[in-house]
Order: sequence, then structure tokens, then C-alpha cells
Amino acid sequence: MKELFGWTGKMLRINLGNHSAAELSSMTYASRFIGGRGLASRMYWDELNPPVSAFDPGNHLYFMTGPLCGTQAPAASRWIVLGKSPMAVPEQYASANLGGSFGAVLKWAGLDGLDIYGASLKPVFLVIEQDGTCRFEDAGRLWGKDCFDTIAALEKQYGDTARVAAISRAGEMKVRFANIIGSDGVSATKGFGAVMGSKNLKAIVVRAEKAPLRAARPEAFKQVRKDITALWSGEGSGRFWNELNLEDIEKKKDIPCYACPGICRRGLYESKGGEHGIRKPCVSAYFYYKEEMAKTGRMAETTFHATQVANRHGLCVLDLRFMLSWLPEAIRLGRVDPKATGLELDLLGTPEWIENLAALIISRKGVGDLLAEGSRRATKELGVEKLLDGLVTKTGFDADYYNPRLFILNAPIYATEPVYPITQLHRVSFPMVKWMVWMGTEGMMGFLTTEKLRNMAKIFWGNERAAEFDSPDYKGAAAVLMQNRAYAIENMVFCDWFWPIDFTANTETGVGDPELEARLFSAVTGLDMDERAFLRSGERCANLCRALYLREGRRGRADDVLEEFNFTSPLHEQDPPVGLFNADLVLPGENGGLFSRKGETVSRETFKKVMDDYYAARGWDVETGLPTRKKLIDLDLEDIVPALATSGLIK
Repeated sequence: MKELFGWTGKMLRINLGNHSAAELSSMTYASRFIGGRGLASRMYWDELNPPVSAFDPGNHLYFMTGPLCGTQAPAASRWIVLGKSPMAVPEQYASANLGGSFGAVLKWAGLDGLDIYGASLKPVFLVIEQDGTCRFEDAGRLWGKDCFDTIAALEKQYGDTARVAAISRAGEMKVRFANIIGSDGVSATKGFGAVMGSKNLKAIVVRAEKAPLRAARPEAFKQVRKDITALWSGEGSGRFWNELNLEDIEKKKDIPCYACPGICRRGLYESKGGEHGIRKPCVSAYFYYKEEMAKTGRMAETTFHATQVANRHGLCVLDLRFMLSWLPEAIRLGRVDPKATGLELDLLGTPEWIENLAALIISRKGVGDLLAEGSRRATKELGVEKLLDGLVTKTGFDADYYNPRLFILNAPIYATEPVYPITQLHRVSFPMVKWMVWMGTEGMMGFLTTEKLRNMAKIFWGNERAAEFDSPDYKGAAAVLMQNRAYAIENMVFCDWFWPIDFTANTETGVGDPELEARLFSAVTGLDMDERAFLRSGERCANLCRALYLREGRRGRADDVLEEFNFTSPLHEQDPPVGLFNADLVLPGENGGLFSRKGETVSRETFKKVMDDYYAARGWDVETGLPTRKKLIDLDLEDIVPALATSGLIK
């Protein structure tokens, strides 16, 4: 048999109901769907028809790597968790993306992924050994423990080569926004911790000796890594992000994910009081900062501690952040009793308040039972759903970050993705934040000038005019390109903080290289791929996911809408990093001129034009937003056409 590179060729299908595990080939769909989100989504399409509820034993939970995972390919060893999300409203197909080294160790154990279904009669944890076999162990002694204690206990028991993915009491109690927390401080949102809890699955341990996988074309692999390094290396490259910025918090050491240079500044931090935690400078590290600032005038140890509380108990900080926006007002309105809950408003901004909130949610006692259902469901029951306007989508996820009132490019992304599509939103926000640093400091900081931004837009967004934010022109087609690239990245599975290398100060034009991902794939697997084929793999996955969303209840254009606040509520401010460097919300316009989005909304005419262009660029029916038979056949998705046709979900 010809030697396989990149993939191991094998997965485990694990039935928790009868404690059995069987090997299956991961190559059945690999040629079309690569790995990661693409491959798991295709398995989900086949195995969850008809759809089941998130907590049904028949819900499958996929832990999937990509073909570059476990190699020395930079920032390419992330992994995907995918299944029916209980966090979404209504429950919905979704995926989450994690780093660390769990994925690499799974590959070294000879597995491309795990397909887990069924429910155990009693709490168990899984042990995946070096040879790819699976054992079922009694988790009774771990049941009720938090994530940190569970991970520490299992790492101690199984040694230095072990990596763990675990849940806390929140997952056990099926809190709808319970996370999976893993070794090296990683987390998966979308409520997959609750799905594990519904299956009585406390943790997964995988252990294998470090053994980076070989590349099929070693010299080509060496050269592409060298070319990649030339674009990101050096602080002056503009590819590095800022360190965590909290008072009295000190970085002890860098902790990058496996085979990553760590440009996101991920590391182990310590507070003045001695509390340790792994952080990078994203929203999860700052979700309690406004409350601490209001209480003490500082952004320091309490903010750091709040994230530690969330991670310890496996609670998604996105929904905790939503609760901070509406729960205090619900208390003032008398809908929640502060004395009975420990949520007295004079304690808001203290460690005690966030600790009490977490304990209340996990207990599921009294109003805690409602809060455990998540903000969208809880506010509806309490009669205060309007408090979420402008912050939370109807499907229960963030509606405000990089919203279309600021970046009209993001309108099709928000409209077509029912669950939080942050990896897609980053395709706009990351370069635009770098541009804002340059613009906001009048060139004293940053390198991404308007001219260089336009150069980048021409290559990565399809047209330099896509970087003109005062016009709807070219925005629909640009959104398609961004989505296709984001989906392709999640098939591999690359880190979206590192990939694509679209901008860099290490070239005269300020533009990176759109061919690098395909070159890496070719060098590792020995299978030829160019940028066009790379983007086509993302387009195929985007269309498959569109089919999944339609099968689970979406209606195409009728549901491809923006939250009403985008049309009616003028934009006045944005949280950091946008607000930090660009309080006046200035953006580049026609021919590189500047204009302000402050006080602006999205016009309905602009939204319609952008969406018309988006559907046309997708090759979908413009009137209905449904995929066409022709497009699906062209993407080698002919085998999903009959099911869509039977339900009237195709043109």
C-alpha cells in the first residue's frame, strides 16, 4: 500500500452506550473535505439525518484534526469539536476551534479524529493510547470536580505525554453554554461541554510520545517554512499582537500552541495575588473589565480572576459577558432577587459577584436554572429580552463585534451564519485594526497604510475597492472570498490568528502570500494543490454547511437578515481594540479618502445590494438565497442534491 502522508487514515467511532470502539477510515471523504470542519461536517450530514436534539444520545460529537496537525507546519495543529449545539437558539449544527497540543498528540496516537455518540449509564472518561486503542474508565471519583482539578488529576495519573479535554460541573448539569476545557488552557465553546455531560463523558485522555509526522516532500516543506518565517518574523513585521494589558498581571512564560511561533502572545500569566492562568489578548481575557473599572477605576486582578472563574468552571465568557449587560438591569427591575442570589449590585465589579454568578448558574437552583439556559432563553422567560437588543443575535450569539454598521463587508457573514462566525469576521477585523493603529497614531505606530491595505484587498478580497467602506460595491464578492478562505482554514485546521498571512511589513507592498497554505498542504501530503484548489475546498465546505443550516430549519434569504439595530440604531462607539485607536470610527473610503462611520446605520438598500451581489458571487439563486443544483454539482456535492431537492431547499 502506498505510504500515507498528512493523514493517519484512521478514526475511532466510539459508542458510549455499550462502551465499544471501532476503527473507521478517515479517507472516505478526505479527498473532497480535507479534514477538520469539512470532514466532520460531511460525517454529520450523513449520520444526523433526521436531526436530533443536542442532548439526545444520538447526537454525535466529533473531535477532528487536519492533515498538517502533528507536523512542524506552523500554526497548523489546531483541532475542531463539532456537533449539535445546545447554546444556539434553536439548537443548531456548530463547531468550535481549539489549540494547545491535544490534536497533535491524537495524531501521534495514529488517529485523525474521534466520532463519539451514545450515552453511558454512568460517568466515564476515555483513554486513547499510543496505539490508537480506546479504554473506558470509571469517572465516579472525578464527577463534580471542576475542569482544572480534573485535568490535573488525569495528567498526574497518565504522565507527561497525556493531554486532556474535560468538563466541569457546568457540563454535568447541562448548562447550555458549558465549555470543554483542555490541557494547555484551551477551550471549546458552543455548549459542547454540556453535550459531553449529557453523555456522562467527563473527559478524554490521549497519550502518545512526541513524534512529529514526516512530510512527503521534505525539501519543499523546508522551503515553504522558510518563506513563511520571512513574512512573520521580527517585531517589525506587524504580525505580532499586544501582550495582555492588565495592571498587576505579569507574564511568566510564553505557551504557544504546538508548532506555533506564538504571535498571539499566548502565555502563562500571574496576578499580584499569585493566581495563575493561560491567556492571550482576546475578549475572553477582558470580559469583566468594565465592571472592575466602574468599581475600582482599574483593569487588573479582578478581571483576570473573572476569566479564571469561567475557565475553572467551563463557562463560556461570551454568554457571561451578555449576562453582565442585562442582569444588573433585570435586578433593578425586580425580575431577579439580589439577596437570594448573592448578586447585590453594590458587589458588581468584585470577585465575589462573578463567583456568585458562576455558582448560581452551575447549581441550576431558582433563577440559576434559567440563567443556565443562556441569555437569549433566560431573558425571554424573565420578560426582559429587549435588554439584549444590539448585543445578542436572535440565535444567541454576539451581534456587535465588528458589526456591519462599522464594516459593511461583514454584512453577508452575519446574515448567513447563524452561530458566531469569528474566524470569518477576523478576515476583516485583523487587517482593519492594524490599519487603525497606523491611522490613529498618524503613522507613528503601525505600517499598514491605506495604500498597503488596498494592495492587500486586491489580492485577498478580490478587488482594491473592497477596502472602500463608503460603498457597497464589491463587498458581496469579497465576503464570499473571505468565507471560502476561512472555511478552508478550518478544514486544514490552521490557526486564524496566524493564517492567512495577508499583511506584513516584511514586504514592500505590505502584502503577504496567498499561496502558502496550499504549498504547505502539497509539501506535507504529496498531493498537488494551488490557491484556487485551496479556496475551492473552502467553498465546498461553505456550501455543505449552508445545506446543513437549511436542513435544520433555515429558509435561505428569508433568514439571511441582520439584527434590526443595524438599520435603526446609529453607531457611536466600539469596544477595544477599535475604540482604543479609532474613537471617531474613521475608515478608508473612495480612492483612499477618509470618512467616519460614527452616527451611521446600515441602509436597507445597501444591505439588499450587498446580499444580491453575495448570492450572485456564490452562484446561488439571488431571489431565494438557496444553492443551485448546478453549483453543488460543480463543487462535487451532487450526492447531497437529492435530500435538498426533496425538501425544496435547492434551485
